[in-house]
Amino acid sequence: MTDQNTASQKRLAVFDMDGTLLEGDSVTAYLNCLNRNGLIPVDFRKDEQKYKDQFLNGTLDIGFFYRHVLSPLRGWSRSRIQEFMTGMTATDIAPLIYPEGRKLIARLQQEGVRVIIVSATFDLIVRAVARDIFGVSDIIATATEFRNEVFTGEPLLPYSHQEGKALLLKKTLSENGWSLKDSQGWGDTVNDIAMLSLVEQAHAVNARGKFRDYARSQGWELLEFRI
Repeated sequence: MTDQNTASQKRLAVFDMDGTLLEGDSVTAYLNCLNRNGLIPVDFRKDEQKYKDQFLNGTLDIGFFYRHVLSPLRGWSRSRIQEFMTGMTATDIAPLIYPEGRKLIARLQQEGVRVIIVSATFDLIVRAVARDIFGVSDIIATATEFRNEVFTGEPLLPYSHQEGKALLLKKTLSENGWSLKDSQGWGDTVNDIAMLSLVEQAHAVNARGKFRDYARSQGWELLEFRI
């Protein structure tokens, strides 16, 4: 008899990360940590608010942004980056996690649901947050390049952003033989629409502006998460 809860047959739950599982932005937390440790120049963050606004309204040049925020790590070894990300996750990101999101993921895991965190943030951060805070091993994020275990500072195409989230999710499903039957998804901005449109039941977290209007038009559940 075939076990109906085999790895390939688990129901799926996909979560955006920033703004959905945590308050604010993990890249901001990462930059705060770099700044506190004297690893970026004084003017490195001068355009930060502009980038945030562009991200929220869907107009950010994401490739340029990735290269900018990754540049302080160029030339670091993989082990040094992993150590930095582990510490940064504990000190700068853990306090930002929404209790509702943490409990929701824990409940889904207990029910045997496969949780995938799908984020536009680069994999160096997403992998550490998923593993250390949520106990999640399946992630989709913008990949980054190492050569001979040394970080080049380059993000790799396709970026896990907007339509890229949906593209990479479909690729992951195909490679693993996973199905979106009875799937659910959670996101917080217009950048998540393509991903959320793939799942059977979508939820909008802390939705505002155009995204809130769109979520309502689609009949998506509106949720409010708070620290």
